[in-house]
Parts: sequence; structure tokens; C-alpha cells
Amino acid sequence: MKLLKEGVKLIGRIVQNIALFIVVLLVTGIAIQVATEKVGEPEKISYCVKSGELNPDEEGLVNMVRGVKCYLEFSLGVFKDEEKILISRTYEGKTYQFYIPAPREFFINWLKITPEKSIAMTISLLLLSMAIIFPLGLYWGLRAGHKGGISDRILLLLAPIFSGVPGWFWGLIFLWVLWWRFDMGTVSYINYIQRVKAHGSAGLIDHFIALLIPVLALTFANIVIYAFNVRNLVKQEVYEEYFLVDFLKGLPDRRIRRKLLRTVLPSFLTFTSYNFLNLVINGMAIEKLFDVPGLGYTLSNFLGRYFVETNEGTWAPKLLFFPEGIFFVALVMAVLYFLNSTIMEALYFRLDPRRETYEEA
Repeated sequence: MKLLKEGVKLIGRIVQNIALFIVVLLVTGIAIQVATEKVGEPEKISYCVKSGELNPDEEGLVNMVRGVKCYLEFSLGVFKDEEKILISRTYEGKTYQFYIPAPREFFINWLKITPEKSIAMTISLLLLSMAIIFPLGLYWGLRAGHKGGISDRILLLLAPIFSGVPGWFWGLIFLWVLWWRFDMGTVSYINYIQRVKAHGSAGLIDHFIALLIPVLALTFANIVIYAFNVRNLVKQEVYEEYFLVDFLKGLPDRRIRRKLLRTVLPSFLTFTSYNFLNLVINGMAIEKLFDVPGLGYTLSNFLGRYFVETNEGTWAPKLLFFPEGIFFVALVMAVLYFLNSTIMEALYFRLDPRRETYEEA
């Protein structure tokens, strides 16, 4: 019966997340269309307009929803191997036919990478970072919250500083310290891997070296932030009766911390879930800075600025805005956040030792 109740609650949370996921995609797609109109010349930059699926001259909510549908079809189409698409247009009574690349071909020709590799690079960067942040943040936070001492004082000193400094700043610091001073790591993931491949094949160690500075930039500040969060959760628990009883019994610190970990872990998972999107955005900035071909690198190629030469011989700035590509990045981010939120919710229901007490109250 208990498992059934937990299953129903979890399904309810999943349905809620799905509804939120759909709303986010609709709002994002409509916002991208409005931005496209502001940029101008949608027939030159929008894949959906070129294919005839979206009419830029039409207005209204129905047309915008149709545009979101086309954006979604393009995003799913980048994973399909399809032939070129035949387009028919009628102009002054004559019908003209021409081919445009399929979404996947268009994506690969533009970025020189596959969408699968782009997503895999971002996930790899996040997993490597979390594999360092999670255990070190938990250990430092438990120790500082339980025993206090110098580790707690250092954490209290660093937390306000590190929480206000973005990840890309630490990337620049590590770039100067490791790459410039000690020739460790690399300034460009793509260039480093290409040089290695030119002399043979790139192995796993080569990819780790190329990701050394990006991973350190993401983990350096976040270890302190996560540890500070755990420390505050532990400080709240030390006032509970069970902690006083364990202390009076003279239990070893290892057993007390193990119990504290089990108690604060659900709340820590909630914090991790809420902070996930912030970690993804910081990771995308790091990808752009170090040429890591992930979602941040993809977004920077779909949204940016370039210069064209005018008739007077000067250079004028132009805004590069590819709406379908931007929606693709937003879609993948939303999917990652949905999966993260769902997994964390399932772990929360499973690991929280106090949920039965809350339900009875």
C-alpha cells in the first residue's frame, strides 16, 4: 500500500513536470518567433520559412503554434538521416522546384559536428563535474557542519566570494595558471583533438586533457557552494533529539555523519535539482570559451554577430539568428532538466526517511 501511494505521488510529479515542459517549449518557441521578426529577413534565416511550413506574413497565435510545431519537427529531424527536401514555389503563375538540405545535413554542414556529439559533450562535461562536486561537497559540508573547526571557518569565508563569481571567470584563472604558466590543459578542445588526430588517434586520456580546464572551472566554485549548502543543512539537524542522543551515547563520528548524510541527502538532492540548470548554463559558457563542441558551442554558432562589407568599403555588424537551431538547444536543455528533476524526485521519495512522519502529521 505504501509503495502504491509513493508510485501515485511520483506519477503525479512526472505529469506535472511534463505539463511544465510543454508550456516551456511553447513559450520559448513563441518568444523565438517574436525575436526572429525583430531581426528581420526571416526568409533568409529560418529553415521553416524556407521550407514553406511557416508563413512570416501571417499573424496570430495559431500561426505561432504552427511555428513551434515546425521548430520541434526540425529539432527531431536532426537525428534522422534523410534525403534533401524538394520544395515547390509558385511565382507569377509559374511553379519552381528546388532542394534544400534535410535538418541533419543542415546541422552537420553548419557546425561540422553531429547533434549526438554536441549533446554527448555537454553531458560528459556535466557528469565529470558532478562526479567531483558531489562527493567533495558532501564530505566538506558534513565535516564543517558536524565538527566545525578550521574547515567550517574556511567554508564560511569562501562561500560568499565563490557564490558571486561565475564559472567562466575561474576558467580564465585556470587558463593563465595551468595552460600559460605550466603548459597543462589546452585553450581549445577542438584544436587540441585535431592536432592529436593528425599524429594518430585521440584516446580517452587526450579528451581528459582537453577537458581539464573546463572541468576545473565548473567544479572549483561549485564545490564550495554545494559544501556550504550541506553545512547549513547539517547545522539544522544537530539541534534534533536523535543527534543529541547519538552524541551522548558516544557514537564514533563516522556513524554520526552517516546518519546525518542520510537525513540531509533528500534536501541536498532538491538543491542539486534546482541548481542543475545553473550548472548547465555555466557549462555552456565554458564550452564557448574553450571551444568544447557541446550545446554552448552550438548555440554560439546559431546566435551571434558577424560583419559584412558595405558598398562604401566599411564593415557593418549583422546579427546571426537561426531560430530552429536556438530552439533545438532550448529543447535539449529542457529535456535534460526534465530528466534531472524526475530522477531527483524518485530519489527523494526513496531516500527521505521522514516522509512517513510528514504524511501522518
